[in-house]
Amino acid sequence: MTPTSAERGHETRQRLLDAAAQLIVEDGWGAVTTRRVADRAGLRPGLVHYHFSSVTDLLIEAAMASARREMARATEAISQADDPSQGVAQVLEAVSEYTGTDPTTVLFSEMLLASTRLERLRTQLAELMTEWRTGVAGWLRASNSTALTGGSGGAGGSGDDAEATALLLGAAIDGLVLHRLIDPSIARISVSGPLARLAKVTPVTD
Repeated sequence: MTPTSAERGHETRQRLLDAAAQLIVEDGWGAVTTRRVADRAGLRPGLVHYHFSSVTDLLIEAAMASARREMARATEAISQADDPSQGVAQVLEAVSEYTGTDPTTVLFSEMLLASTRLERLRTQLAELMTEWRTGVAGWLRASNSTALTGGSGGAGGSGDDAEATALLLGAAIDGLVLHRLIDPSIARISVSGPLARLAKVTPVTD
């Protein structure tokens, strides 16, 4: 069956997004141009500006699409676990895939650097991080784990550490990814146990 105009447009747009993401990793955010994206996608340069108002808009959408996919993957892993200990351990285990030289890590670092200059990218990243923390904290609360609550709470305490735990996990994982980008050799160091203890859960062992 012949693709419809809308289907062809969607395919073209996706090819441009994929090409932009690849070039961010290979050459850096600032080196990506309209012609380079079009050449990589095998399309006419004019189609870049037909589908995106600027190269910056294309780069932001390409980077955010990758970030959302990674977040969805991590969220799915933790939501399918039977308990917080297993769920958090699965997310921590996923960190081992980020070697410091893999495309996802490089794209992530380029995106963070670009977000210091691009307010729209920074805003979208902040929203994505908030979505992650909210989702993980909600899942932890729903699991009714005493390991992730502060008990009855004392002076100055709310008795609920789920949000703080989600924040610590996200920050620790992001920081580890950046450290591995600078020094890939630290990938040999196992961090699942220490991070699990930081998050107040028992790591799952084989």
